[in-house]
Amino acid sequence: MNTTTKGRDLLDRRTAQEIERFLRARRMALARLIRRGLDERQEHAGEDSDAVASASRTLDDEVQATLVDRASRELGQVDAALELLREQRYGLCRDCGAFIGLARLRSLPFAQRCRPCQERAEAQAARSRRPVAVMATTEPE
Repeated sequence: MNTTTKGRDLLDRRTAQEIERFLRARRMALARLIRRGLDERQEHAGEDSDAVASASRTLDDEVQATLVDRASRELGQVDAALELLREQRYGLCRDCGAFIGLARLRSLPFAQRCRPCQERAEAQAARSRRPVAVMATTEPE
């Protein structure tokens, strides 16, 4: 893959392969975490007989559900980044089309906005008091 950048860093084939390997490994780790979290919740269903143990198990289940939810959302972001790699659109800002930058992509490999566009989106979300995802996966282009 070769993404042009108007004089900025470019995403060469080696870097794209490095990021793809990281994303695939992250995808497998997230899938294992989700599977394990769901299995643990099922193992403990109906296991507690007293109120204290039941309350503790409920808290544990809620924490586990939150972790599984977070991992599921990240898995969606990783899948979206892998799709962009396949389409040779990885590394381009979804808002302005500029190259996101290697430093940002290495620290946040599923970023879909350059830093200035992400800051604008976050500021706009703060003004309207609704959360904005760092990397949305289902918005139309």
